[in-house]
Amino acid sequence: MALTLGPNWATLRSIYRSAFLCSFGFFLVSFLLPIIAIGDLGAQGIEVGLIFSFQPLGFALFSPVAGRATRVGRRREAIFFGATIRGVAYLGMALSIVFRSVDLLIATSLVWGLGAAFYLVGMDAEISESITGDRRSEAFGRRESSNSLGSLVGAVVGLNMIRFLDILWVFVFFAAMNLIGAIIVISDKQSTRQPIVPPPSSKSLRSRLGRALFALIAASALSAFVVALVTPFVEVYILHLFPGIPLQLLAIVYLPGAILSATLGGYMGRVADRSRKVVIVSLAEVVSSICILILAFVGDLVQVMLTIFPPLAALGASGIALGSIAVLFSIQSVTGLLAYTVMTSVFGTAYAGHAGEGFGIYEGALGFARFSGPLLGGLLWDLIGVSAPFILVGLAGFLIVPIYYVAMRQYTLRSATTQDI
Repeated sequence: MALTLGPNWATLRSIYRSAFLCSFGFFLVSFLLPIIAIGDLGAQGIEVGLIFSFQPLGFALFSPVAGRATRVGRRREAIFFGATIRGVAYLGMALSIVFRSVDLLIATSLVWGLGAAFYLVGMDAEISESITGDRRSEAFGRRESSNSLGSLVGAVVGLNMIRFLDILWVFVFFAAMNLIGAIIVISDKQSTRQPIVPPPSSKSLRSRLGRALFALIAASALSAFVVALVTPFVEVYILHLFPGIPLQLLAIVYLPGAILSATLGGYMGRVADRSRKVVIVSLAEVVSSICILILAFVGDLVQVMLTIFPPLAALGASGIALGSIAVLFSIQSVTGLLAYTVMTSVFGTAYAGHAGEGFGIYEGALGFARFSGPLLGGLLWDLIGVSAPFILVGLAGFLIVPIYYVAMRQYTLRSATTQDI
């Protein structure tokens, strides 16, 4: 007979605080690295692809290892180790700027991926094993709220540090925040109490769900691959279309989406807990594809808007483009957050009692997918044109929707018959 459990939010307070601090560099570093690599270090498109490919490569290689580590009850230790290593990686990024070395920046990205693997898999497992299935999406949504809020605060602080200090101090600051986040998790006395966990799901149950889970992993990995095609090139693409935009102004396009994610994360998780999962993941994929396609032709669309609405000329072409992109990113943030909370809840539930194992497999697959995406994106950028990666991603996303729909529907039907969710 299944055990009915209540949510154990108290054990997760330090987890959410750590997520807030450790995410300070999430936005700004990914925002700055392509600009630094191309503008300051003279990197080619393929080298930028390598920088962003080696992060998920390290993530993919070490996620299964992290999953095995958490399986023996070392979840908090895994989080501590991961946050510490990520702090070291930020220092390595600073050194790569000092020595003007693209190779060092690429190697540092691999170290960052190692730290991210232990940090995220350990945190995923800790959240999943502390909260019951009917509230898991909410729990992961709260974590994403902490991440988004930390990323937002880190961006504001970091951009101001760039104005008044050398950019190297930004990376040192992010390194320090990761070390503090690591200490908060490992020193939390509340975590020494017995966590509320569901009884371990049996191997026979996971076997019955096996094909559905494999299909979901494949669909998620394919989606991660196509998104990774364009991730390293968004900022330099916008600057290519509209040169002369200040970095602070360019960063503002991410602000509305970050605010929505930071304020609505827990609520979006509750919506995901109570909604049809198959609809959420399919809708998120469609919306993401449409937004990427619009971004691919944003330069032409701005000219059309200026022709139809001449008064918009007062805002300038770059102002209209940045406003439009901010709207696109906001829509993507909300739908993407819903889809993410669904997928993490699915794997936390399917591997209840063995969450580290499940997340090690899931995150490892996503890591390998994200490793190859930027490489192809860099080749398309160099050989075909700056808009080529965006067009390919926008079209490919629609092909993933049927895979997601079938896989999620199969999982829902199978898990309903086994009373897994």
